[in-house]
Amino acid sequence: MLNIEKDFEEIKIAMKIDHEDDDGGVKRAFISAVATVKGAIGRDKSAFYDQDTDIVELINTAVIMMANHYYDAASATIESSTANGTLREYDLGYTSIISLLKAEYKVFKEGETNGG
Repeated sequence: MLNIEKDFEEIKIAMKIDHEDDDGGVKRAFISAVATVKGAIGRDKSAFYDQDTDIVELINTAVIMMANHYYDAASATIESSTANGTLREYDLGYTSIISLLKAEYKVFKEGETNGG
């Protein structure tokens, strides 16, 4: 999984941020996104986030999507007005990735080799 200290420039590139004016804001958004993704998937199996599989790329994608949204909009939702008021929804791309990762997390066995 991406690491804020080791992979900071890669994270900024993925978020399409080419300045250093708000590196603190980028770091806050990324750290918050990691917490959000881990909270949505689960925290009990720490090795799940460090596997050497394509699952880690899905995790990274979800984190980048959420971090980018936190950074740009300071919110994890999309707002739209309806006749009944304002509706707040999670982005479909993020939600579908999290759903897939939750299923993978559920069957993941801590301590087993998961290369791939």
